[in-house]
Amino acid sequence: MRTEEKTFRDTLVGDVYELIVKRPTTVARDAKISKIIEGMLENTVSRKVYVIDEEGMLLGMVNTDTILRLIGYRTGVRDKGALSFYRFLRDTLKQDIADLVTPTRSVTKDDRLVDALEIMIKDHVNDLPVVDAEGRLIGELVSLELFLKGRELFNSEADKGGSPGSP
Repeated sequence: MRTEEKTFRDTLVGDVYELIVKRPTTVARDAKISKIIEGMLENTVSRKVYVIDEEGMLLGMVNTDTILRLIGYRTGVRDKGALSFYRFLRDTLKQDIADLVTPTRSVTKDDRLVDALEIMIKDHVNDLPVVDAEGRLIGELVSLELFLKGRELFNSEADKGGSPGSP
């Protein structure tokens, strides 16, 4: 069955995850902060960089919020609060990203799109890493890809005279 013919509930992550972002931005676990910023500037749709090990296994991610806070501390925009926390951030900015990596939930190509949507809503995230069975990063599912499929829900319901929220 073609993706266009599948309902949102029947659509798999693998049907849509490469429609907008062909390849997620990645860095090694020993990357510098400047490398993360470069990655974010190269892929402005995602607003995050995934951290992987030598085998491509997903270790976590660093998002724009984290980088903005670091820039804020560096420029004095953010209050320093606890001095030890400020020192930690200042030192981290000069070092690698290991302590900035945030664990993230992931999906596989065989997961249903509706299950990915549920994770996004519960975890308040706009994107999810797509991994293979071994946990290697193979792609990224961005919210805009869900929008592409989700707009069909609203178009078809409007045509039928139903409400967008009905099953």
